[in-house]
Amino acid sequence: MKGSELLLILAALQASLSQNIEVSQIPEVNVIEGSTANLECSYNMSNLDLPTGWYRWYRHVLHGIDIFLSDDFKNRITIETKEDFLNKRSASIKLHNVGLTDTGMYFCEVEFSASFHRKGNGNGTFLNVTVTGEGIVIIFINIYYFLQPIVSSNLNDCIVTYQ
Repeated sequence: MKGSELLLILAALQASLSQNIEVSQIPEVNVIEGSTANLECSYNMSNLDLPTGWYRWYRHVLHGIDIFLSDDFKNRITIETKEDFLNKRSASIKLHNVGLTDTGMYFCEVEFSASFHRKGNGNGTFLNVTVTGEGIVIIFINIYYFLQPIVSSNLNDCIVTYQ
């Protein structure tokens, strides 16, 4: 075998070992306060047959605080089984009893490690939490306002304003 052939084989092997994981997320999820949000994340990589892998979710900033370790989400997250993660290639989570403060951007990151390391992350999912009231739907995006109706009327007109 010539030296140039060996270099080509080594380059191809190196490229296949350093291949990143393609991670996909739904851009936006809308839920009502108190319900469960399904934050979907899937990954794809050719020739993947690795027994050791994991995934993380970050809020607001990629590589920020792992929400699995945050007290804000304690006992409110359901994760995929190991079998679904490896066989169905799903790194989705369910976030239970969502509140207004859960509104924001969430990033999924998938990682595998064996004799080599592979990693990838999605572009993020914006979780939009809405509050419902007596016929009024108010959408909150990191700024919270509570509107109180004021009704004024005379014999001919009825006016409703909000403060």
